[in-house]
Amino acid sequence: MEVSKQVPYVGVLTNVDAANAIRAARLNAIDLVDTADLLFNMKRHCHSMALSILAIEEAAKISIVIMLFLEPGPERTKLWRAYRNHRAKTEWLNPAIEGRIRATFPQIPADQAAKIGKLGPAPDELESQKQRALYSDAIDIEGKFEPHLPQRHDWRNLAWERLCEAKAMAFGLRDYPPDELAIWLKHVEAAKHNQKPIRSMLPDLHKELVDKGFVKEGWWETLLKDAEELMA
Repeated sequence: MEVSKQVPYVGVLTNVDAANAIRAARLNAIDLVDTADLLFNMKRHCHSMALSILAIEEAAKISIVIMLFLEPGPERTKLWRAYRNHRAKTEWLNPAIEGRIRATFPQIPADQAAKIGKLGPAPDELESQKQRALYSDAIDIEGKFEPHLPQRHDWRNLAWERLCEAKAMAFGLRDYPPDELAIWLKHVEAAKHNQKPIRSMLPDLHKELVDKGFVKEGWWETLLKDAEELMA
């Protein structure tokens, strides 16, 4: 039986489409983290690290999907490209770490959280680690051939760091029901119509989401505070 060719979707997302894409990315990110954890405990450190990086990439898709839903205009092609690009997705790791720090430890000032977040690995570094952990290669060492075999290297510390980062991202995710996404879109469109910065709609958006039970009071406390300071 001939397998039909899958064509990547690059169109506009409805709120139902976006909700399904978010859920798929979240569940797959958790699945990858669980497998990476199993491999780490089996001392398959190089493969554990590679899957942790893949989990980070999957987790980052959620923010991109939300932007695709909220910004269906001329940026759509660029966003779909980022959705399927490894380096573009791992760029979200350090901002995600910064966000988790602010949410979990609000007593840490925003500038200090930003500094901690920037200490994480760069996208090119993560891509190189993933490639070296998975594939053999021919390396030039001072003009001489050197075979690269992943299993010959000690990956334990790096694998543990990537696993912890992947868990921090994947386990902090949640689903976004279609009705909630419709509320997001309503407030974003209102801000655009009034020619105001998108962050200006956060207080009203938060109030409606709390009133309708999509988020709980206090969840956005740090986010709203930071947005207020930026607006000031």
